[in-house]
Amino acid sequence: MSLDTAQQAGYARIIASWADGDEDNPDISARMAGPVLILRFDEPVDLDLDALREELPSHIAVARLSEDGREARIALAREYRVHMSESIDLTSIDLVSESMTSDPPDVVSPLVAVYEARAEERAAAAEAARIAALPPPLDVTVRGSEGLDFTTLAFYWPQLVGYEMETTDEGVRITFDRRANADLSRTRVDPPRGLLGIQAENTEETWIVDLDLSEGFWANAVAADDAVLVRFREGSPPPETPEEDVVLPEALAALAAELPPANYLAPPSRKPYEESPVLSMVSEDGDGVEAAVSEDAQREEDIASQLMAEVPITPPRVWTEALPRSGVVDVDGSLSGGVIQLELNFASQVPATVFRRNNVLWLAFPANGHFDLNGIQQATGVRVDEVTSETGMAIRLFLSRERLVRIRSSGRTWAIEAGGPGELAARRIQPTRTAHSGGSGILAVVPDAGTVFSLADPEIGDQLVFVPAFNPATSMVQELSFVEAAFPETLHGLVVVPRADDLNFIQREDNVLIGREDGLALSSWGVDSQYTGGQTLTPGFLDVAAWRHGDLGSFWENYSAYSRAAAAADPEEWSGQSALLELARFLLAWELAAEAYGPLEVARAGDGLLGQDAQWLTMKGAADVMMGRYLAAVETLDHSRTRGDAAANAWLGLALTELGDWRRAREAFIAADPMLNAHSSEWAGRFHAAAARAMIRMGDGAAAERHAAAANRSGDPTAEGHARLTLGELAIADERYADAATIFEQLMNHRSPNVRVRAELAHIQLALGQGDMSYLEASDRLDALRFRWRGDALELEIVAELAKAYFELGQYREALVLAQNFAEDFPDLPGSRELRITLMEFFEDLYLRGQADNLDPISSLALFYEFRDLTPIGPDGDRMVRMLANRLVDFDLLDPATELLSYQVENRNLIGIGRAQIAADLASIYLLDRRPEQALQTLNASRVPGLSDELRIERRLLEAAAHMELQRFGHAIELLEPLDDQRALDLLAEVHWRSRTWGAAGRALQRTLPPPGSRLTQAQIQTAVRAAVAYRLDSNYDGLASLRSEYAASMAGTNEADTFNLLTGSNQVSSSRLSDTVRELADTTTADAFLAGLRERFNAAGDDAL
Repeated sequence: MSLDTAQQAGYARIIASWADGDEDNPDISARMAGPVLILRFDEPVDLDLDALREELPSHIAVARLSEDGREARIALAREYRVHMSESIDLTSIDLVSESMTSDPPDVVSPLVAVYEARAEERAAAAEAARIAALPPPLDVTVRGSEGLDFTTLAFYWPQLVGYEMETTDEGVRITFDRRANADLSRTRVDPPRGLLGIQAENTEETWIVDLDLSEGFWANAVAADDAVLVRFREGSPPPETPEEDVVLPEALAALAAELPPANYLAPPSRKPYEESPVLSMVSEDGDGVEAAVSEDAQREEDIASQLMAEVPITPPRVWTEALPRSGVVDVDGSLSGGVIQLELNFASQVPATVFRRNNVLWLAFPANGHFDLNGIQQATGVRVDEVTSETGMAIRLFLSRERLVRIRSSGRTWAIEAGGPGELAARRIQPTRTAHSGGSGILAVVPDAGTVFSLADPEIGDQLVFVPAFNPATSMVQELSFVEAAFPETLHGLVVVPRADDLNFIQREDNVLIGREDGLALSSWGVDSQYTGGQTLTPGFLDVAAWRHGDLGSFWENYSAYSRAAAAADPEEWSGQSALLELARFLLAWELAAEAYGPLEVARAGDGLLGQDAQWLTMKGAADVMMGRYLAAVETLDHSRTRGDAAANAWLGLALTELGDWRRAREAFIAADPMLNAHSSEWAGRFHAAAARAMIRMGDGAAAERHAAAANRSGDPTAEGHARLTLGELAIADERYADAATIFEQLMNHRSPNVRVRAELAHIQLALGQGDMSYLEASDRLDALRFRWRGDALELEIVAELAKAYFELGQYREALVLAQNFAEDFPDLPGSRELRITLMEFFEDLYLRGQADNLDPISSLALFYEFRDLTPIGPDGDRMVRMLANRLVDFDLLDPATELLSYQVENRNLIGIGRAQIAADLASIYLLDRRPEQALQTLNASRVPGLSDELRIERRLLEAAAHMELQRFGHAIELLEPLDDQRALDLLAEVHWRSRTWGAAGRALQRTLPPPGSRLTQAQIQTAVRAAVAYRLDSNYDGLASLRSEYAASMAGTNEADTFNLLTGSNQVSSSRLSDTVRELADTTTADAFLAGLRERFNAAGDDAL
């Protein structure tokens, strides 16, 4: 370190800088200890103090540097006041004489001018670059015209430009967001009526036009295509400016014809969605769209005709205004945790349609631009392309498998997530039949609809017609297929696949009528099955209907025949294995799974390769499913030979559904979907019911409703019951709580015990959520319910709900014990993980969020020790332990508090800041318990580098307090003197008082007082009196005079005013009076105040944590 000096009138200056030219100034702290200047450095330094003494011989007598290079002590010729300042690479220490009352000017580094010059150069370069980057002015044509009701001044821009209009004293001012070149001479010579004058000027980024209006006229502006029309009207402006049409006046039509063609129309107004009167024709009997057909066809025709006559036709249009000026929409993409995220940024609000077709996700919009797809494929990891037409544009994601999709939109921005958790659509599109003068048609109500547009599918070659919509998500949840058109499922908006060339679309706001001149043929109204009779069956398909070989009357005859053939055959030969497999097929067809197990295993023992056969694996997995051995079924069916088999995936999905593994179950049923309806009606119904449960749990509402509808038609009572449970969950998602409650109440009397238990559980959950049932009643019902169904994922759901009820009732131990026991008893079930998460949330609610405050401290501690394995790792766990310790300290339970914290320090393998913080808490409690030796041991054993300043100071204060309690006053002073902290000053004063070094105690006490003239608290009044006593005992009359001059006014009128005056006055004080005062003050020692502060610290820490 380099030291330079300078002397001026009234002060001498020492300037420190780094000798290597480092532009960071040295970090130095300076203080006076009598006539000694003490400089402390934040790191070891090397400097020449002899040269410093030679340059300032009249100020410096002796100077020395400590061995560690961190402190310099400079003996001065007299006492000076120290003033410090910093400037970039310099640190200045000024020795100011007593005759100089003001501070010297701060040091200024030569680098200041250098930095300012560099900053000015950078600012000038940035400004030049900004001006150079501004777009050039656009050529604008300005024309005026006059009509009967108003006159118009039109600004024709070559592209869409934003503008703002405001009123001025002379008229109006229009600020366009682009600069312009315009010839205004014609307008100035022949202005339209109402316009007195026009002035315009370009700023750096805008074009400002001031219009002076004639007296009695007012003006407003409206955009039309790329033009801005200012209209002048006579009279007073209305309270609200009327909405203007964008029709050009006749006088401007010729001029407009020469400009680019106008496509712009304002977007249709957004209004609250109300159900169409036509939808009121749909009955509530659960039969879907078939119930829309009225028995009175003439009444349908009258209602539809009346509805269509009242609402004007919405013409198709291209939403050009939604495109950026470049016509290219910015696209951002990313892939995180297997979730594909895509964000599309338009220039203004635009509706959209989102749907899936053959694992291709379409996002379609009624605009005719392009998408910026540079780098999107690399960012998302999937193929991405665009499809465009004159009326629409779409971006397509080619996904390797079907993924759940979540849609978000703010109007201008559309964002999707593919592969994460799904989300049920807020609204649904339910097309209905309607009759009109031209015959039958289909009416679809699309809430907040945009306008109709079309695109061609480049792979299939057919035309797709889209009806987009604004947010929130509005989906078509059930695929419909007709002779002339198909309606695929959508995630948002409506898509129609025409199958006739003359299909027409008539849109009237949110109502879209699809028809033909002679009407549609709607006899095939319903849902298409993807399975057709001609489709090839997979190896894993179990044709149980054919394998029964007749009805129940012929069972024994067939069973005897198959049994004899299997018994007579040799299992080592293929003929014998074939006979065994035929017997197993027959038994499985009659759902005699346990009996089928034997022939299956004997056949495989004869030929080990059978264990690799897709049908054998599916038969064994199906047998496991029938016997309720779902884990074994998953192990068997999750095989390389069956993963691609649609029929085998149906059984796998059923097993996974029973285990509550919803994600994998959904994936299995997606793979199985083409083969579900190929099974017998009862098994198809069970598969559809299980698929509906998996889909609704994963947020795929459209697929859930489709599968539930299929299960409802299966004829299998159990499948129908499970399907109706799913419909109840869908009703909850649609906020139709009364309908959901009715469904659950009806199913509570179902013939299937599983359906009954699930229905009652769902009813209890719904009633709790709606506030119609207390947790006490719910806990009684759930406690009885869990004994009605045991041993699988359903019991885990019941237990999880019961544990929540116990917790809400304040029965914390019962909730924790119940959740922990079941999580340990069923560790392999997928629901067990959620139960363990719930268990940990309970524990955090108790000890992180204050729920345990409802218990007495001893019970709270006992509960913590019983379940302390749930203590989270990391800062939350440390905070949890500290909060509990704080509460124990608050109740003077110091021994349990020290035991708790010492266990954390010694046994939890804490490292770093967490260990140091908890050790500080433990040391504080040791001090409160008058055990300073243990406090020092704890602090010494937990020293780590890199602590925050606050924690470091806190630990040093505790260490100093422990030394003070042990009467090691020198150690305490060494620890406290370097600290610039009010708490350190208070404790240092107490150390000096206890050590009876009265002069230092008086100075330390005076330093703890606020600035002279401040109002003193009662504690500060006592401190001032104690400082006076210390000065008296040290016979330090200068100190008494200084104390009196600074605080006499503040002490006046206090309860200690007389004592303060007596002690600081010039009169002698008797030793007996002084002894009495010292004795009284000994009762208010700050040592007790420091311990009281520790208690307050624990209380404050607990409050902050809460």
